[in-house]
Amino acid sequence: MSIHKKWSSYTKKNSLTEPDSYGVYEIGDIDTGAILYIGEGKIRTGLLAHSPDGGRNKHVSVFGSSIVGNYGYRYEVTGSKEKAKQRQATFLRNFKKTYGSLPRFNQKQEESATSEVHF
Repeated sequence: MSIHKKWSSYTKKNSLTEPDSYGVYEIGDIDTGAILYIGEGKIRTGLLAHSPDGGRNKHVSVFGSSIVGNYGYRYEVTGSKEKAKQRQATFLRNFKKTYGSLPRFNQKQEESATSEVHF
């Protein structure tokens, strides 16, 4: 299960037009349809946070890693932070069930979360 919307070209200009409402969003490769990251939170803020150069060089940064290519995004507004987290968890669980692992850049997030020391 993924967000059933057409990919929008991942540029700063496009990202700035999106709502800053809570929701879930996917960042992926427009050419292949591969989902590279599933995020949650305020949509515009999240999209801008992952595009440090504003899309000028088609550069996307997710958790310290860089990828270059023809990337896009799509999103779903949930209306609340809690619902956004729930939808993200559902999308991630279904993605892992279908493909055997999380999207590439969610794996890095999961690795950093499990390597933290809890007291």
